[in-house]
Amino acid sequence: MAGRKSIAALLISLLALAGALMAQSTGPRTAHMTTPSKNITPAQKPGLATIFSDLGPTSSDAYNDAYGYYILGPDNSIGDSEQYIAIPFTPKANATVEVLQVAVGYISGNNAVIVGLYSDNFGAVGTLLASREYRNVPDFGTCCQLVTVGITPTAVTAGTQYWIGVSTDDTHAPNFTGVFESSNSANTAYNPAQEGWFTFSNGLPAAGAYGTIQ
Repeated sequence: MAGRKSIAALLISLLALAGALMAQSTGPRTAHMTTPSKNITPAQKPGLATIFSDLGPTSSDAYNDAYGYYILGPDNSIGDSEQYIAIPFTPKANATVEVLQVAVGYISGNNAVIVGLYSDNFGAVGTLLASREYRNVPDFGTCCQLVTVGITPTAVTAGTQYWIGVSTDDTHAPNFTGVFESSNSANTAYNPAQEGWFTFSNGLPAAGAYGTIQ
């Protein structure tokens, strides 16, 4: 009996490992919408210096509202694994980050996300430096409202990589389902199974960091 239990436990471990490897090989889950809203609300930029931004090119076209990476809490509506997304940036000068902006769209669940500034750990997301929860995320497929959070002023160093990350509040919003929408830079058009053309970004999600530059 003990031998059977050991074999069963080994099989479960192997299945879990196989699932993890498959998730890693397929990459993060993406979302797209073929008919986004035509109503435009221009983005509002903070009255601070821009430390980093891939938003734009204009306030009425600040990001690609039809494509992006899912942000998923553990009880999300698509039944997939939890997923957080972060974008790297490297400031050109020493600065202090005071405000973060991200293009996140809401699909379902309790409407709250956490936006954070992270250090870098050998090319991956490192330690959380500062964060703030945001509620009432605008709907996915609308443009161009942004999730804007003020954080504890945090010094960043020129030439050093940092990350802007979006995660879910697993206590108050474990069922959040949304999308970290893409930057407009380097767009490609795509027509899956003749369902209609949509564009997606070859690059990063759309975000910005603002504050004071030394």
